[in-house]
Amino acid sequence: MTNTREKFESKIIELGESLYQSHFHLKIHEWMTHESNKRLNEYPPFFHWSRMAHFEIGVLKLTRAYDQDKDSLGLLKILNILESDYRHWGCSETLNHQILKQDKKFVIEENNPIVKKLKHLRDKTIAHTDHKQFPSSISDDIAKVYKEYGDELIWQQGRLTTEEIEKQPPAKRDAILHQMSEEIFQVFDNHENRVLGQEIPLFSDFYQLTTKGIEICNRYMQKLSIPLIELKLEGIDC
Repeated sequence: MTNTREKFESKIIELGESLYQSHFHLKIHEWMTHESNKRLNEYPPFFHWSRMAHFEIGVLKLTRAYDQDKDSLGLLKILNILESDYRHWGCSETLNHQILKQDKKFVIEENNPIVKKLKHLRDKTIAHTDHKQFPSSISDDIAKVYKEYGDELIWQQGRLTTEEIEKQPPAKRDAILHQMSEEIFQVFDNHENRVLGQEIPLFSDFYQLTTKGIEICNRYMQKLSIPLIELKLEGIDC
């Protein structure tokens, strides 16, 4: 069934708005994470849960934009409509099919490892909770490190330690605590940006997907004389 120009314009405007919102939900999450303003400490639960809500809605909107289901309003659907129906809309400008092909290649999971990472994140944590995450492998690895230094952990003088460690001479005790910390940090490094052993996007990847998605929308909105999307939000840097 051929989409009219009017129906397509409504679809691409909606998709572009969703990508815009995704970009700034993620930006607000990042700002709240790094903001050092003491006001953020006045109501810690509010700011913590608000920050996480911005992250989840930002990622969820982004995953919808890159969804490849044939009935989903995503970038691939928009590009497929353009490819099949644009010639019926009486537009004076022609499509550059080489660029259209490149745009389709970017948004398809099989061709873009970042989109593949995004889909893995969506499938395992955002849209669904994969039962294999619990118990988390990172928890098991941290527990293994602690077990090497004693079965019962205690909090003493601002540090996590054990009775066995505290019985050591100060120099040896401090060396053991330093080694334990290094091993814990290594565990976090090993699991960073991974879910169930597979990579998930970095924040730079998220922004690459939002900005590229908006660039694609703007490319074809311009051909239809639709106002372009500007990545601007007062108080937040792009």
